[in-house]
Formats: sequence, structure tokens, C-alpha cells
Amino acid sequence: MESGVDPVFLTPRFLPRAWGRAHLGGWCAQAARPAAAIGEVWSAHPNNVDIDGAHFGETLKQRPREMLGDLGRAPPTLRLVFAGEGADALSGAGRVGLWRVLESKLGARVEASDGHGLRRPACRAGDLFRASAHTRLRFDAGVSALEVAAAFAPANRVETTAPITRVDPADETRPRVVWFRDPALSVEVWRLPPVSRLEPDGETCHLLMALTPGASLDGAPLDPGQAVFVPAYGRTLTLTGAGAKVLVAYPDLVPTMIWTTTPPPDPAADALSRELAMTRDARIDAVAKLRGRAA
Repeated sequence: MESGVDPVFLTPRFLPRAWGRAHLGGWCAQAARPAAAIGEVWSAHPNNVDIDGAHFGETLKQRPREMLGDLGRAPPTLRLVFAGEGADALSGAGRVGLWRVLESKLGARVEASDGHGLRRPACRAGDLFRASAHTRLRFDAGVSALEVAAAFAPANRVETTAPITRVDPADETRPRVVWFRDPALSVEVWRLPPVSRLEPDGETCHLLMALTPGASLDGAPLDPGQAVFVPAYGRTLTLTGAGAKVLVAYPDLVPTMIWTTTPPPDPAADALSRELAMTRDARIDAVAKLRGRAA
């Protein structure tokens, strides 16, 4: 198997907005940013550049197999939103997206519309929402949120679902927390031990983004909000930072096996999307297949 490709440390892309905020808390605090109110920060997108100034999208095009792997799927996108007064409605970045509410004021809501229906569910810090294609979201002032969006549609299918649905809360006490599973997208949060390793297996690519301070990749500190692209045929990497939390997103339903710790997280834990509405027997069979694939 080919190996040895370096990870790509991405530079956050700040988008000034009239409805944005001057202060973003601890997010992307070390990155150079415009002297203006910021409404959106793209942590990972083909239009980002890496820390050496190379265009991320071009890097993927130049070395597609090494970067994307055997599945050939583009990586998800990552976007932070900081809503002030009179925030605009935002279009989703992909076929399906997961939104995590990072900060919210009492009574805040998110307005979701896909042209056929309108919903205004309450949103509290820690809430998770699934947004379907063509959904436009408008957050109340004081809300900050993270979007993880799939960059492709399996078999070119477009789903017809509600514009926004609440995702059941995850068990945040586990070292490997599953936020979302979908045929196009998995989103997890890893709580790091003192030392662990990433061992890419050539199947697909991964995106990492620090959620809390303290994480380092091969000795390079990760600023909360900074994303790193891990190529499918990348070299082995070392993660450090006991207790730090890192978001991990990749374009596949099957749980990734590239993270090695002692003891290892269960690769089949919560592997099935709650949206699949499977029967009990089908669920048991699917988990057995996933465990067999991971063996």
C-alpha cells in the first residue's frame, strides 16, 4: 500500500458579515483575520489554502488517489457560524449536513426552510440537527454553530426529507462519541488519551478539527477551529493531548479504523444512522457485517 503522504494543515477562511461578531471566543484565535465582524469561518473547504499557501482544491485534484483513497470520495466541509443581530439565512453546504450548536442564548431558535416548509425549533448549546439538501437556516442572535456537510451524494441520490430534524443526543462521556452516521458522512468526537496514533489505511480520507485546546498532531498544536486533512494514503501520525476533544469527519457510513489507542474504541459503536429506521433483525445483521469488516 502506498504511504507517506503528509497531512494538510488548513488555514481558516474568515468571511466578514454585517450580522457577524467582532469576538469569536477561542475559535481560530491564532489565525490572521480581517478587522471586521465575522459571520462565517470555513475551516475546511476546497477554496481554503494550507499553511504553505497552496490551494486545497488543487491539491486534491493533483493527487486524487493518494488524497481521497480507494472510495474516491471528496472530504466533508467544515464551517463555523457566529450569528449577531439580523443574521442572514444560510444555505447548506452539501447534500446532507450536521449542525452542532456551540453557543446559544435562552429562548434562541433556528429557522429552517427548504421552499416547501418552515420550522423554528429551539436550539440550545449541545443540540445536534440534521439538515437536508437545499435547506436554508437562519440562527437567532447569540447563536454559534458548527456545520459538517457531505460533499457528495451516494449513487447521485437526492433525498426528500424534512428540512431539519433533531438528532438524538450522543453519549458525550465516551472516548469515541458518534454524532452522526449517514451513507455520505460520519461525524465523531474523540477524547484523546495522552498518546494515540492515526494509521491511514488507504480506504478514505479524514478531516480533523480541534474542539478544545490542548491537542497536537505530530507535535504541532491544533487551535480550536483549525482543520487538518489526513490523506487516505497518509503516513502514520501521532495525536497527543490528554482530555482534548477532536472532531473527526469522513465520507463513509462504516466506522473508521485508523485511530489506535489502548484499549481501542469499539469500531461498530453506534455505526448505524438513526435516520435509516431499520428493523431490529436488520440492525443486528448490519452490525454483524460491520464488525466482520473491522476484524
